[in-house]
Amino acid sequence: MMARVQRILRIGVAACMLLSMQACRGAAAIGKPAPIDKQQLAVETIGFDGTLVAAYRISDAGGEHILVLSRKAGASPAQPRSGRIERIDLFVTYHTRMGTKKWQQEWSIRDLTDCPGLDAEADFFATSVSFSDLNKDGKAEVTVPYRLFCGGGVDPYIIKIILRDGPTKLAIRGESLVRYPGQEPFGGEHQHDKALLAPDRAAYKQHLDAIWKKVSVDVRSIGAP
Repeated sequence: MMARVQRILRIGVAACMLLSMQACRGAAAIGKPAPIDKQQLAVETIGFDGTLVAAYRISDAGGEHILVLSRKAGASPAQPRSGRIERIDLFVTYHTRMGTKKWQQEWSIRDLTDCPGLDAEADFFATSVSFSDLNKDGKAEVTVPYRLFCGGGVDPYIIKIILRDGPTKLAIRGESLVRYPGQEPFGGEHQHDKALLAPDRAAYKQHLDAIWKKVSVDVRSIGAP
């Protein structure tokens, strides 16, 4: 009888140790992102379209990752000989590998503005790109904010803030809040993805709202597009 009790206790202790190890692995902090340049991307045989804006390497429970942001500007296909910058493409790619395996593209984001005859702008808020672990699973969530503009007057920019958690995509989309000296602000309307309003996504919403407040204020001078 005593031997049986001891055996049960040993099994229980082993099970508890296994659960503790799994919990620790799940709660492990993600690594600190490190900026890398186009030469380092070439060594890793990771390409990109247009001009490199920024790239980061980061490690987490899912392996090693490289995030690449690039931008391509040129004439609109509708007016290829205009000599003006009227189309701008933004590209985001996220690459993953485990150990010595080859890099695999896990996901991508592509957006653009195409404005024949009008003013065109498109840029990342590169300093507000972030890596987080809001759900504490040891895997990084990636948030990329950017702006698009197509117009000929005093209009707000379109602003999008995209969060990727593996296959999950969550976003806030809207307009910049334009502030001219001596005038009432205008614009600033925005909308959350419906999934962000679910109670279990509260941390994601709070995170994206904080970035929105940081990037959406658009202070312009007279004559700015």
